[in-house]
Amino acid sequence: MKIVPLTDEDRVSVRMLELACIREYVETIIGKKWEEFDQEVRQKLGASASGSFSHYRDSGLSFVAKEGDKVVGFVFAQMIPWVDGIEKAIWVENIGVDPEFRRMGIGYMLMRRLAEEGKKMGGNVIHSSISPDNISSLLLHKKLGFLAEDRKIAYLDLSNF
Repeated sequence: MKIVPLTDEDRVSVRMLELACIREYVETIIGKKWEEFDQEVRQKLGASASGSFSHYRDSGLSFVAKEGDKVVGFVFAQMIPWVDGIEKAIWVENIGVDPEFRRMGIGYMLMRRLAEEGKKMGGNVIHSSISPDNISSLLLHKKLGFLAEDRKIAYLDLSNF
């Protein structure tokens, strides 16, 4: 398993995986049917959408997990100048892992790589949105040291990372 920066070659694979993860979230956590969203709305969802992919690719803070040549996980993130009075905050837009590769530490590896690279780039904190109903995501963030107790936004101070 390798964690590498997002590239143009990953565009199609990561798009398919991100949409599958969004669909799973919509149907299992939110309780809506994927088909309730029209095609135009679905095409705009996610950080891998055509309007935002290059922004996240160029951020230097978006990574994919690969098993051989297959994309099995992703994290889309960017540096934001100020968030909640904190300079150089890293915002996690989305993270996902192929269901066949879950419970193997891939999400943890992706987030660690993000934290390491973010700190090198001068980042001070990572902010990540978490649904309180998404237990797996909550546990992942807590394992990494995020403050995530009953919060929709988890927070990781990189000064101790």
